[in-house]
Amino acid sequence: MGAVSRPGEPGIPRTANAIAAALAPGRKGPFLEELLGAEAGDAQLAVMDRWHLRAVADSRRTDADRAQAGVLRSGQGGGARPLDDVLAALSGAS
Repeated sequence: MGAVSRPGEPGIPRTANAIAAALAPGRKGPFLEELLGAEAGDAQLAVMDRWHLRAVADSRRTDADRAQAGVLRSGQGGGARPLDDVLAALSGAS
């Protein structure tokens, strides 16, 4: 599948290889399993859309902000929503 480019989109192409490479190690397996389980075409594109935001977030994380990311991920940061919930809402996943 070719990369889908969208105006103003972060620099990770929407390809299976690029998304898998950008994901944190613990997310690669679930992403690839979901992608392989999807039917070719629109279903696979929907999987890549859902995981693209997670890949962008994972690729931008540094050691300096891991503690803050942990707080955000858990939703314990001053009324913040858990990061996975935010990413799911942004990507349209339920």
